[in-house]
This record gives sequence, structure tokens and C-alpha cells, in this order.
Amino acid sequence: MTTPPPPPLPTLDALRALVADAAHRAATLLATQGGESTSDGDDGIDYGGYGIAEVTADIARFVAQSGDDVHTGPAAAHLGIGVGEMRRLATAHRYGGRAAVATCLAPRHADPDVLAAAEHAVQPLRPSPTAPVERHHNHLTDAPARVQLRYGPDNRWHPYVERYDIWHPAGPPNTDPAAAYRTARTALRGPGVQPKPRRH
Repeated sequence: MTTPPPPPLPTLDALRALVADAAHRAATLLATQGGESTSDGDDGIDYGGYGIAEVTADIARFVAQSGDDVHTGPAAAHLGIGVGEMRRLATAHRYGGRAAVATCLAPRHADPDVLAAAEHAVQPLRPSPTAPVERHHNHLTDAPARVQLRYGPDNRWHPYVERYDIWHPAGPPNTDPAAAYRTARTALRGPGVQPKPRRH
């Protein structure tokens, strides 16, 4: 019986990215143990166990921090998603860490009073103030303005904008829904500059 050949080794670029990622994780753990807060979204939020969402967040973090699109395709294939969705998850991580990835992945429950208060806060900013605003789970959607706010597990509003019928993360989250709405409107006026990978 012939022994099957070993799987191909990772490329040098992939190994370098893995080493950089491991160094980042080690620095984050040391900072956390030392009592310092971190800003990459590893904020102690309970995401319900280490499951699919956590694996996806880890892969999104890896792609986001590598700063190189060469890892996007293999990462998307590993998760069984499209390259475009992988890019959106990585962008979400750059903006808001793990909480932003969780917010990007799927709708979740939100207190209706929280959504109502957010809708009231953004009303003066809406270009079509008489058009209806859609509330769905944790999503507040102003379709005519192509703006959507998503209330994340970090209790912050994550701005999204619609481009070619797809909602894209548009900027860092904010506890103030009006500020998040302004961020989305600004993103629509600009070319959609990608945030830089987080470095610690």
C-alpha cells in the first residue's frame, strides 16, 4: 500500500502572515493580562461559545490584519462563502473587531425601544424625512438614503451603505446612532476608502 503524499506546505507569504498573526495575538493576550484594554474588538463579550461565528471572526481578523488580498480567496473557500462576503467581513473587522464581524454575519434581536430611539435621533439627518424607515431585528434601514444602521453586541451602531444591492460596512461603530448615520452618509459621498489593518 502506497503512503499518500503529504499535503502541500503553506507558501512563504502565508507563513509570514501566520507568524505576524501569532505575534499580534500574543501581544493582545499580554496586554489583557496586564489589565490594559484592547481596541481590536476582543472586548470580553460573550458570543455564546466558540462556534461558527467565532471561527469566522478569527479568519476575518487574519485576513484583515494580513493587509494582502492574496489570503481572501483561500479564507473564503475555507468558510464556504464568496470572496465578496469575505472582503466585507474583513472590512467589518478592521472597523470594529469581533463585534463588527458578528454584526455583519446575521441579524440579531434588539430592543424595539432602542431602535425607536435611534430612528428619532437620525430623523433630522435624513435626506427624505417622510420616507418610511424599516426596522428589522437589529437593523434600522433608510432605503432611499442607502443607509443602514446595525445595533451590535457591543451596544454600538455599525454604519452600512448600499452599493449595487449589497450592504457594506461603512465605518467604525458609534454609541450615537446619529454619528453612525453621518459616517454612512459621508462614506456614500466618498470613494469608499478601506480602513487600515489594526496594529498593536
